[in-house]
Amino acid sequence: MYSQTADAAELTAGKSENTWITDRAWLSGLAGALAVVLLAAWFNSKDALAQGLSIGGWQLTDNRLDTVLAALALSTLAMLLVELVRLRQWHGRDFFRTHPDLRRGLWLKFLLDGCLHYGVYLGLLALVTFFFHSAGEYGFAQQNPYYQPWFRLLELAWSVWAWGGLPYVLLTRALRHSPEADRMDTAAMAIGWLGELLRGRKPSLGEAQRKNLRALLVKLFFAPLMTVFFADQFPHLVNNMGYVFDGLPAAVEAGRYSHSQFNTDFFNISVALVFSIDVALAWCGYVISSRWVDNQTRSAEPTTLGWLVCLVCYPPFQMFLGLYYGAPGEREVLQLGNAWLVSLFSILMLASYLIYVAATAHFGVRFSNLTHRGIIRTGLYGLVRHPAYASKNFAWWCVMFPVIVYWGFSGNWQLALAQTLGLLLMTWVYYWRAITEERHLDADPDYRDYCRQVRYRFIPGLL
Repeated sequence: MYSQTADAAELTAGKSENTWITDRAWLSGLAGALAVVLLAAWFNSKDALAQGLSIGGWQLTDNRLDTVLAALALSTLAMLLVELVRLRQWHGRDFFRTHPDLRRGLWLKFLLDGCLHYGVYLGLLALVTFFFHSAGEYGFAQQNPYYQPWFRLLELAWSVWAWGGLPYVLLTRALRHSPEADRMDTAAMAIGWLGELLRGRKPSLGEAQRKNLRALLVKLFFAPLMTVFFADQFPHLVNNMGYVFDGLPAAVEAGRYSHSQFNTDFFNISVALVFSIDVALAWCGYVISSRWVDNQTRSAEPTTLGWLVCLVCYPPFQMFLGLYYGAPGEREVLQLGNAWLVSLFSILMLASYLIYVAATAHFGVRFSNLTHRGIIRTGLYGLVRHPAYASKNFAWWCVMFPVIVYWGFSGNWQLALAQTLGLLLMTWVYYWRAITEERHLDADPDYRDYCRQVRYRFIPGLL
C-alpha cells in the first residue's frame, strides 16, 4: 500500500484532498481481466496453443509454452498501458521529471551512471537465474516439468533485458527522476554495497536495505508460483472457450446434456475463468516494479509471523499444516447426490470468487502479498478492509462444508470432524494474515486514516 511522500505530495498538489492516486487503480486491473478473457477466446479461435501465435503474418511463438507465456505478457502489457495513461492524466505535465544531471548538461556522467545501473540489474538477474537453477525445490537439473514455465520465462527475460534493458534504464532515469524512487531502487542499493566493499568497509544494512531485500524475497517466492499457476489454468480457459461455443450447444441440441453435466461444466469453467484472471493480475504485480506505473515497494512485511501465515497458504509450505488436505477438496461438492444443491453451492462459490478476483483487480499493477504498494480505499475496499480474504473463505465454506455435513450424515463422523478442523484452520490462518497485514501497514498514517473510515474487516456492519 502507498504512503504519499513529500516528493509525491508535490506532484499531487492541486488535487482534491478527497482524491488519492490509487482510487482508480482498478482500471488497469479491469484491462488485465478483459485481456485474459479476450486472449483466451482469440487463442481458441486460432488454435494458438497447438499452432503457435501469429499476428499479421508474423509468427511470434511456435510451441504451447511460449504461447501461454505470450498471453501472460500481453495481458500485463494491457495493464501497464492503461495505468501509464491514467497516471499521465493524473500528474499532467508533472508526469515527466528530467534528471538533474541532464538539466546541468552532465551527459557523460548520466550515461555512465545509467550503464552502471543496467549492468547491476543484469548481474542481479544472473544471480536470480543461478539461484533457481541451483535450488533443488525447483528441479532444474532433473527437468521437473512443473517449473518449466518459470525457467523458460527466465530465459526469455534474460534476452529481453540484455537487449532492451539499457534503453529502458536510460529513458526511465532521464524522464522519471524521483529521489524517493532512487532510494527504493535495488540497483542503487547494490551499487552502494559494492562501493563500500571497494573502500574496505562492511556494507551497511539499514531499514531501506532490509526493505529492499524483503521485497526481493517476495518476488523470488511468488513470481515462479504465479507463472506456473497461469501456465496450468490458462490452457483450461482456452479449451473451455471452445467448449462453450461449440461442444456445449451441440450437446444441448442433441439432448445429451444433463443437470449433473451442467454442474461439472459450471464448476470447471468458473474455476478456470476466475483463477486465470486472478493469477495474471497477481503476476503483473509481483514481477513488474517500475516508477513509470508507480508500483514500487514502499515497505515489506517485517515480522516472522506475517511471513509465516502468508507462506503457509502456498506450496510447498501449505502441506505443513494440512492446508488443502485436511479440508475436503473443492471439487468434492460435485459428489453430492442432489444436483440442485450442487448448483446452489457452486453458484455461491462463483459469486464469492468473483468478489475475490474483483478485489485483486482493485489493486491493478500494485497487487502483492507482504508488501506496501498503495492503499486501496474505494469499491470493495470502501466496504471492508479484507474483501479478498472474506470472499475466498466464504467460497470454501460454500463448497467444502456441505461435503463435511454429507460425510457426517453418512456416518463417517471421524472424517467430518477432521475436515471441519482443517477448514477452520484455513480460515484461522487467513484471519491472521489480515491481522499481520494491518500491523504492518499501521505504520503509515494514511492507512490509519483509512481504517478509521472503513471500520470492518470482513463483513460490513458486523465483523
